[in-house]
This record gives sequence, structure tokens and C-alpha cells, in this order.
Amino acid sequence: MVTVRGNALIGSDLTFVQDVSIHIDGEGTIINISKERKPTKYFLPSSYVIIPGFINGHTHVGDAFLKDQTYGLNLEDAVSQNGVKHTKFRTSSKEEKIESIKNSLDLLIQNGYTSFIDFREEGIEGIELLKDELKRYSIRGIILGRQTDEDTLEEIIEVSDGLGIRDIFSVTQDDLKLIAKLKENNPSKLVAIHASESEEIIAESNSKYGKRDLEIIGNCNSFDYIVHATYSKEEELKLLSKNKINVICCPISSMYNGLKFPPLELISKSKIMLGLGTDNVLFCNPDPFRLMAFTLYIAKSNKQNLSPKEVLKSVTVNPGLISKKKIGQLEVGFSGDLLALDLESNNLKFSKDVYSAITMRADQSDIRLQMYKGKVIKWKNLK
Repeated sequence: MVTVRGNALIGSDLTFVQDVSIHIDGEGTIINISKERKPTKYFLPSSYVIIPGFINGHTHVGDAFLKDQTYGLNLEDAVSQNGVKHTKFRTSSKEEKIESIKNSLDLLIQNGYTSFIDFREEGIEGIELLKDELKRYSIRGIILGRQTDEDTLEEIIEVSDGLGIRDIFSVTQDDLKLIAKLKENNPSKLVAIHASESEEIIAESNSKYGKRDLEIIGNCNSFDYIVHATYSKEEELKLLSKNKINVICCPISSMYNGLKFPPLELISKSKIMLGLGTDNVLFCNPDPFRLMAFTLYIAKSNKQNLSPKEVLKSVTVNPGLISKKKIGQLEVGFSGDLLALDLESNNLKFSKDVYSAITMRADQSDIRLQMYKGKVIKWKNLK
């Protein structure tokens, strides 16, 4: 067992509590949180605050080898089946793909992520490639696979944590019926889909189906969440809320691609659980600090009212709940994934609000302790 003692953001509301002891058992699970005063190696200074490890709600970790090669292109030319990304996948060796994944995993851990949810390309082969690399890394990868010509939906869901559907055009009516059946038989598996990412996608959906993609998806109770919702309407969000479909937005990715800033305040007000992700590594690095600050700054300029605590929850508590795993909270029964940040660092010193400090001023240099399943992966001890 390992014990970490110090000030911490506890539970699903990230409540600031002074001088608590967090006890993590040998399996990496938090078994007790108390005011116990016993000595421990990890008795942190009073300037530190312990928070849950970050969770990246949406990634494509395989495309790091294309960093910045799509800047200035539209979304179609960048990531469609005939775009830069998938052309590169089809022409790359296994070794190149592994190096790309390794770079992404290194970046995720370096920036304080302890979990990520990945939309995995290239069917079973892509799933196994990422699984093999994860064996050597202290981070949790929640892998949502994608059907190919060689692999069926049944085969994909069996070897992964669920399905990460490309878009509404990549599934037929028969596929949607099968997905509903698979979901019913595998309730712990996640089913998610990209939707309402651009006006072009919505126009294509209207042309093909006579409906916007979110309207179709919102009436399918087999989906756990959608990614993007950038151009969602209030009535569509009400439909998602009614059917308990959550949303993960990727604001930096949207703006990189010349799209609008997602309606985060409206999503939250619609009683939809909101998570945030960084999306393709080719668009931007998986950096939660940059993601949080960017989200708050651009939300304000778009007259959207978001609090720093809400945004912090969207990279910890909320994606943990959306993933249906015991992660994202400092709570008994949850995984011992945590960070400790120094509020007396140059970045954070003099800030009077812990949530503002973390979301708008902190960066990876402020991480003094990082644990994954109770195991230390970063520890900047005081001399």
C-alpha cells in the first residue's frame, strides 16, 4: 500500500480539502481517504494540491508522424479516407506506425494524462498495435475500434473497449441494428461516433438522409457519446440529453480546421455530461493545460459562460464517468491515478483560486508528483 498526504481535490465535485491521506492498495485502487496523520514518504508540502490524473476524452494517437502536415487544408483533405492522414497510413510500415504511437504516448504521459480514449484506425491490426505498445507504458488506453473490409463489428468489439465509428456515412441501417444488438449484449463496452463536426458533414447528411446526422444518432439509444457536436442545435442537444448520450468536444482541433468553437455552455445547460479531448495528434499535441486554457479563453470571447472548475471536470471527472471506468476522481474504489501540482511555482504563485490556477496558468513543469495505479511515474522530491 502507498499513502499520499496533502491538500487535494476530492470526489466528483473536486472539493478542495486540506491535509488528507489517500491510501492506495497494491492493486492500484484507492481504499481510504482520511484525516490520518501518519508519516508517509509522500507527505506533500502545503503549497501542493493533489488532483485526479487527466483523462483525454478523444484522441487518434496513431497520426503523430503527420504533425502540422495538414495545416491550411480543409477537414476533408486532411482526414477523409482519401486525405493526407489515411493515405499515409496505407503507405507506412509497421515500424513507422509504432514510432508514431510511441511519440503520442510519451507526450500524453509527459503532460499529466493517466488515461485516454482513442478512436483506433485500421481495424483489429490497429487495435493490437496500440495494445502491444501500451504494455510498456504507464497510462490507460481505452481503445474504441473501427470496422474495416477485413474485420466485422462483432470481431472489433470483442477485442477492444468498444466501437469508435467514423461518422454516420460509414454505417448502414443494418450496421446500426447490429450495433444496438452488440451494445445490448455488451453493456460495459463504449459506442461512440463523430457527429456534427462541420457544416459540410451536416449538408451531406441532409442530402443523403433528409436529416442532420445528430438527429439520426440522437434517436439511436446504442450510442454512449458523440464526439464534436460543433454545429449542434438546441433541439438536438435536448434529444441527446433525453437519450443519455454524452458529448466530448475538441475545441483546439475545431479551430485548427477553421471550424467554429463548439457550444460548450449550451451542451452543459442541456444536462449533458461534457468531456474534452485533443483529437488528432497531427493537429495539436495532447496537452491538457493548453486545452483547458484555450477552452476558457475562447469560450469567453464567444460569450459562453464556463467556470474553471467545470473545465477541470471535463478533463478528469466527466470523461471518467463517460468511459464507465473507475477513473477521474480521488474517491474510494477509484484507480489511484493522480497528480500533485505546486501552487507556489512561478506559474501559479499569488493565484487566489486553485481552479483558475490549474486551468489557466499551470503547465507540465508544475507537476511534482504523478502516479498511475498508485505507482510513481514522476516525483520531483524536495532536496
